[in-house]
Amino acid sequence: MVTADLDGFRAFYEDTIGLETTLVLGAGPGHARQAVIVAGEVMLHVFELPGYDPAAQGFAATMFERGRLDHLGFTVVDETALTAMRDRLLEVGASSGDIRRLGPMLSVRFRDPEGFEGEINCLDPTYHPSAVRAEDEIVDPNWFERATRVLRARPPRTNVDDVPGT
Repeated sequence: MVTADLDGFRAFYEDTIGLETTLVLGAGPGHARQAVIVAGEVMLHVFELPGYDPAAQGFAATMFERGRLDHLGFTVVDETALTAMRDRLLEVGASSGDIRRLGPMLSVRFRDPEGFEGEINCLDPTYHPSAVRAEDEIVDPNWFERATRVLRARPPRTNVDDVPGT
């Protein structure tokens, strides 16, 4: 990912979303500052490019017009953690706070300080696999069990008490 303000990027994703920065590399020949930010078992490699303006590059803020990386999705362990995260996002003005049903998930969307969109998801406890629509294609007969396992995974800091500001 590219950002114009690495410190601001880190502050939002650490303090609001709860990710953890593991390493910040100083600027060197041929590259600006960089950070490695961890989300569970996923790593974001973020590059600072002072003055970077996605709109000047022809990217829009509208979904599917943002380039190859459209948005990020993170998971929390349950609806209580999702609600705590939603409240934290509301505190910093990064979300409308609407929690939406999205297949087997509940989801709340956010925009980071640079306008990049993301979502926080958890398993919808009321979802039943029989709710699959006729236009959906089940490729793996074990899809629901796999989705449940992923959505209930406990990456670092998914406990509601560990979410910053709660």
